[in-house]
Amino acid sequence: MQLNDTYEAYLMNNGADFVHFVDITSLPEETRDEFTCAVFFGKALSKEYLRAVKAGQKPERQEFGESEHWMDALVETLGDKLASEGYKSAPKVPFARLPHKTVARLAGFGFIGKNTLMVSEEYGCAIVLGKVLTTAPFAAISAQPKEPQCGACSVCVDICPTKALSGMTWSVTAHRDELLDENLCTTCLKCMIYCSYTERYMETR
Repeated sequence: MQLNDTYEAYLMNNGADFVHFVDITSLPEETRDEFTCAVFFGKALSKEYLRAVKAGQKPERQEFGESEHWMDALVETLGDKLASEGYKSAPKVPFARLPHKTVARLAGFGFIGKNTLMVSEEYGCAIVLGKVLTTAPFAAISAQPKEPQCGACSVCVDICPTKALSGMTWSVTAHRDELLDENLCTTCLKCMIYCSYTERYMETR
């Protein structure tokens, strides 16, 4: 576990809020190549930022965009660190080939909601995710993926100003286009903020 502890501390010290070491050997080889583990990590958006956006106020910082830039940089830095220590890694896997959400589900981190976002118990949808595939011998886990927990809730669908969401419940056989019309999506973040799981996170101290 020493290797896990070293890299978890490294990521947390660089701003990550959570880190998981995920066994990806159950995935098809054409998806993961020779890599056996994914270092999956992320950052939660601040409650202050979410509350400001929900209230229609202009936040002091463009935190969502800044967090995405931070994630891109940390993914590259982690890949370089692993490589410098002799472990082959892939920090830039094409998203269409292996989405972050696929790895997040293997980590048991959450489920995919009707808004097509990863929904976690602790942070709701208010998260920015990253991953690096590697051959490093981490002690990795593979959890039973969680099924969608949206039920009859359609808050994200109803709040969408452009009606970009269909309201369809996600499944492994569903195509993203069946859930979301990307041409209509304006990235207004309402489907993220008004999700009941995100609102629960916003209300905690």
